[in-house]
Amino acid sequence: MNMQRSMLAVLLASTIAMPAVSAEQGGINAEQGISAISLPVANNAEADAQLSAEELAKQQAAEQAQKQLEAIIGASGLEGLGEQARNLAQQVLNETQAPLGFQYDVVDRLTPLWAPVALQNTLASALASLDDQQRELLQSTLNSRRLQNARSKELSAIADQDNRNYQDYISRLRQQPPAPARVALIKQLDEAMQFSALLSVTRSSVYPQLQAVLRNWQPPRDWQAGLQRDVTEFLLYVHRTTPNDELQRLAQAYREPVLQQWLAGVKKSLSRQAG
Repeated sequence: MNMQRSMLAVLLASTIAMPAVSAEQGGINAEQGISAISLPVANNAEADAQLSAEELAKQQAAEQAQKQLEAIIGASGLEGLGEQARNLAQQVLNETQAPLGFQYDVVDRLTPLWAPVALQNTLASALASLDDQQRELLQSTLNSRRLQNARSKELSAIADQDNRNYQDYISRLRQQPPAPARVALIKQLDEAMQFSALLSVTRSSVYPQLQAVLRNWQPPRDWQAGLQRDVTEFLLYVHRTTPNDELQRLAQAYREPVLQQWLAGVKKSLSRQAG
C-alpha cells in the first residue's frame, strides 16, 4: 500500500472523537442518615421502579434503533463514499507531490464531512424523515437477495480494479462498445442507484478543499463526463454476466420509493454540507 495513502487514512481516523457514554446515578446521601427517608417509602420505591422501567425501555428502544441504523447503512454500502473521498484526495496529493504539511491541511478540511463517524452521522440524519414502518421497509429492501447479490458483485469488482483482467476488460469495452440497448440498461441502473450522482457530490465536495490547499491545482475540466464514463464502465464490468432482464429487475428494485427517498436525502445532506 502506498505510504501517503496510508498516512491520509490514519490521519483521518485519528481525528475522530468517539462519543463518551455517561450515566446518572441517584440515591440518598449517607450523611443525611435514616431521617432522610420519609414515611411513604413504599410509594417512592414504586415510583423509582416505574421510572427505572421506563428508562430501561427507552434505552432498549434507542439501542434497537441504533442497531437498525447501522444495519441499514452497512447494507447500503454508502460508507464507501468516504473511502472515495480519501482516495480522490490522496491521488491528487500524490500527483502534485504535495508536501506532508499540505496533507495535514487537507485532512483538517475533509474530516468534518468525510471521516467515518461524520459520514455515518450524515447518512443517519437522512433517515430522520422516515417513520418506523418506512425504516423497516428500507432495511428489508436493502437486505433483499437481489440487492445483496448485486452488492457482492460490486465489492468483487472493486477488488478486481487493480488486476490486469479488469484493465483488459475496460480496454476491450472501449475498442468494441457493447450494444446500445445494453448500455442503456446500465445507465438506467446507475440512475436508479443514484451511483454517479452520489460520486459527483463527493467530488464536488473534495475538489474545493484541495484547491484551497493546492493553490496552483485545478480539477479536470471535463471531470463530470469522465466520472460518468468510469461509472458506466465499472457497472458493465460488475454485471458482465448479468442478463438484461435481471438488470431491469434490479433497477426496479432500486426504484423502491422509500429507498429513493433516503438516497435523495443523503445526496441533499452531502450537497448542503459540502456547500
